[in-house]
Amino acid sequence: MKRTKLLGLVFTLAFAVATLALVTSAASGEKLTLTSEMVVNESPVGDPTLLVDEQELAGDPPTGHCTTLWQAGASPNNYPIYAYIDLGQTYNIISIWLHDIDGQGDFKVSYGTPGNWTELFIYTTSVWNVWVENAVSINTQYLRFIMTEPKAKIAEVCVYGTAGEPPTPTPTPTPTSTGPTPTPTPTPTPGGITIDKAMGTNCFIDDPHDKIAVAGIIREYHNWNWDEGDEPWFSEGTYPGYPNNENRWQPSYGAYGYSWYFDDYYDDLSTNYNIIISPCIQGSVYWITGENWDNKPLYAGEDSTDPASYIEHADHMYQYAARYASVEVNDSYLKLASDQPRETGLNLIKYYENWNEPDNWWAGDDAHFSPQELAAMCSADYDGHEGTMGSTVGVKNADPNAKLVLGGIADGTNLQYLQDMKAWFDSNRSDDEFAVDVINMHIYCTDYTSAFTPEEFDLKGKTQTIVDWVRTNLPNKEVWYTEFGYDTCQARYRGKYSWVRAVPHAGYDAQEVQAQWIIRCYLVLFAAGVDRATQYMLRDVDPNSGLQYSSCGLVGPKDDWTPKKSWYYVYTMRNRLTGMYYVGEQSSGNSDVWIYKFKTDGGDDGAYVLWCPTRDGTTVDDYELTLTGSPTSATLVEMANEDTDGVETSLTISEGKVTVDVSERPIFVLVNDI
Repeated sequence: MKRTKLLGLVFTLAFAVATLALVTSAASGEKLTLTSEMVVNESPVGDPTLLVDEQELAGDPPTGHCTTLWQAGASPNNYPIYAYIDLGQTYNIISIWLHDIDGQGDFKVSYGTPGNWTELFIYTTSVWNVWVENAVSINTQYLRFIMTEPKAKIAEVCVYGTAGEPPTPTPTPTPTSTGPTPTPTPTPTPGGITIDKAMGTNCFIDDPHDKIAVAGIIREYHNWNWDEGDEPWFSEGTYPGYPNNENRWQPSYGAYGYSWYFDDYYDDLSTNYNIIISPCIQGSVYWITGENWDNKPLYAGEDSTDPASYIEHADHMYQYAARYASVEVNDSYLKLASDQPRETGLNLIKYYENWNEPDNWWAGDDAHFSPQELAAMCSADYDGHEGTMGSTVGVKNADPNAKLVLGGIADGTNLQYLQDMKAWFDSNRSDDEFAVDVINMHIYCTDYTSAFTPEEFDLKGKTQTIVDWVRTNLPNKEVWYTEFGYDTCQARYRGKYSWVRAVPHAGYDAQEVQAQWIIRCYLVLFAAGVDRATQYMLRDVDPNSGLQYSSCGLVGPKDDWTPKKSWYYVYTMRNRLTGMYYVGEQSSGNSDVWIYKFKTDGGDDGAYVLWCPTRDGTTVDDYELTLTGSPTSATLVEMANEDTDGVETSLTISEGKVTVDVSERPIFVLVNDI
C-alpha cells in the first residue's frame, strides 16, 4: 500500500515538473488552428488526423494529456508512414510542439510543398506524457510528418506562428472537386470503347490463344527482368544494365531460364484475334535490386521522389514503345542484344502499364510507392519528365500515340492516392499534366473475410466515385479496373476460406456463382462509367488451394486450361454486346430485378440485360419487360455452359412488352430498336 502511494507521488511530481517547463517556455505568436480536414494521409494505413484531434484538450500553451495516436499497427513492415498538413495559407512558423507519449523512435518533420520537402528536424521520442517545444523559423503552408517506426509515438501536434503571405497557388488534393452527380443514362461517345473491346482478362504469354480469345483486351503480366538479363537464371552478373542495355524480346531472355518470342505472341493476338494488348511491365530487375523484385527500381541513396532516379525504368519504357508502338524511331536509339531483329514501329501495342500494385502497403517501404514516388516515376515513364531526362526515355518520346497506363492501384477506392498524385504533378510539372493516359485501379468485392456480390458491395457506387473525379479533374483520361474476380475452390487454407470465395447457394455450384458474379461485376463497372475492365485472371494458379486468388481463373491451371462456366459466360456477354455501349438503367418496378440497356454505336438495335441482384436464389417468373423504341423483333439469350453465344429463344412482343423469367444469372434480350 505504501509502495503504491509513493509511486503515485513520484508520477505527480514528474508531471508537475514537465508542466512547469512548458509554461516557462511558452511560444510567442498565436496557436494556429489545426483540423482533420487539413490533414492529407500519404500512406494506405493509419489515421494521421489523430495528430490534431485533441487541440482543445492540448491547451494554449500545450499542457493537456492527449491520448489518441497515429499508428499503423505494431509491425515494423508498415512503417514509415507519411502525412502532411495544409495550413491553408503561408505562415511564419516559430514553434512546433509534439506530445511525446511513449516509446523511443524518430519522428521527422519537414516543410515545403507536396513532392518537394525539406527536412526541418528529427525528434527522437524518449519520455512519457511530455510536451516538447521545437523552435523553428520558416515560412510555409505545408508541414509533413513521418513516423519512422511503431515506437515513435506522438499523440498530438500544435503549431505556433503568425500569418504570412496570402494563400499560395500551389494546388492541394483537399479542394479538388468531385464533380456533379452523373446522369444515370450517359450518352455514349461516338468512336468510344464498345463492350467487346472493354471486356478483358489478365494472362501470361504461355496461355493458349484460343482461350485468350474470350477477351477483347488483355493485361499481360510481363516481368521487366525477362527483357533485361533474366538474372540470376539466365546469367548472373553479366548483364551490362543502364546505359548499355541489351534488350531482348524475340526471343526474350525469358523467365527462369526459358525464352519466349514476344513479337510473334503480340502479332498473333493483335492480327489474328483482334485483341488489344496492354503489357503490365512489372517488378524491378536483378541488376538494380537483386532478387527483391517488388522493390522500387532505385539504387541505394537515390531520391525516390526525383523523376531522374527512375532513368533506368523510363529507358526501358521507351525501348518497349519504340519496338511495339506505331512510330518508327532512329535505329541508333535502339538498345538491343546482338541476336535481336532490329525492329521498330511494329504497331502492335498502344498501351503500356508501368507497374503492378505500386501501393503495396503489405510489402514494406522499399517496395511501397507513396503517391509522390509513383508520380515521379510516371513523369519519367511518360515523357522523361517533360524531356528534362533526355529524348530517349518515356513512352511519349518513342511514340506520341502511345498510352501510359498507371500501374494498377491495389486499393481501387483510394481517391486520396490519386489526389496526392495530382498535387505532385501540379507542383512539379510546368504543364500540370497528370502524366498517365489511363487511371488504373483494382477492386475485389470483399471485406478481407468473405466475398460479396457486386450489388451488396456497392461496386457501382465505389467505382463511380473514382470515375466522377477523373471525368471532372482529368477529363482526357480513361478509367480502367484491371483486377476483380472470385475463387471457385471451397477448401480452406490454413484454416480459413478465401476472402473472394464464390459460395454455392440455392442449388448453384461454385462455378455457376463465380460466373454469375463476374458477369454482374462487368455490368455494374460499365454502368459506373469504367472504360475497360479486365477480370483476374484467365487461368487458375491452383484450383485446389483455398488461398485467396488461387482459383479465380476462367479456365483451369497451366497445362490444363479447361474452361469453367465463367469462360463461356464471359464469351457470351462479349459476343452478344459486340459493338454496343452502356446507355442507362431502366426502372423495373421490382427491387428484385435490375435492368441495364445497351445500344449499338450508330444504330437502333440494342440489348436489355436483366438479373436479380441477390445471393439467395431469388427468381422472378413471367416478368414483363417494357421495351423502348419501336422494336419488331426480340430475342432472349441465356448463358449456358459449353456455349460461347448462349441459347436463343424468340420472344413475342405484345403491347410493347415481352415476358421473361429472371434469376441471379443475367439474361439478354436483343431487340432491333431500343
